[in-house]
Amino acid sequence: MRYVTVVAYPDERGINRLDRRVNELGLAYRAIHRMELLADDTVAMFAECRGDIEELRRILSESPEVFEFSITGDDAGFFAYTRYAADDLTRMLMEGRRESSYLIDMPVEHTDDGGLRVTYIGTEAAFADALSEQPDGVRVEVERTGPYTPGPRHVISQLTGRQREVLEAAVDLGYYREPREATHDEIAAAIGLSETTVGEHLRKIEATVFSSLNIGATDR
Repeated sequence: MRYVTVVAYPDERGINRLDRRVNELGLAYRAIHRMELLADDTVAMFAECRGDIEELRRILSESPEVFEFSITGDDAGFFAYTRYAADDLTRMLMEGRRESSYLIDMPVEHTDDGGLRVTYIGTEAAFADALSEQPDGVRVEVERTGPYTPGPRHVISQLTGRQREVLEAAVDLGYYREPREATHDEIAAAIGLSETTVGEHLRKIEATVFSSLNIGATDR
């Protein structure tokens, strides 16, 4: 069993008006935890975001592409259910999944440079099918591939691009060595972030990693 992670970059032809308006909000983090293409050619999506929640509500309420939505949370972090008209990029992901033997490893992430990061699980032949057809207006780049082993790689895939950058810098600088060889301030200086932001990222990284270990869990 193998995995391949790709990033799809829609150009002006491949991005719909709704996505364009949402992208302009500059939400700090966007990850799709569930997405389904429905029989009426609409998409039901459950996503996690951070940013201007009231402005997002306004955009969704005014958009003719959105049929219904519900948002829970605040600017620090919220979840959104949205049903909207399907676009070419969504059809590529969803119809390809129906017709091929590969699986999509959720969540699907929005990257800082406007792409959509997707990890496929399956065989090399299945990946060839997934990458052979690309809709007009969408450029797809392979980011990484290899044997699929649930565990550390799977946990790292749950981190955002910025969190991975912070984690890599922390490890390289010796933050997790004993005794500790780096501070939040030194990590921040290495990657151009504030000390406070680095501290927030590290807490979220550690929460993700430790929650994946299921410490104390018992079989029932």
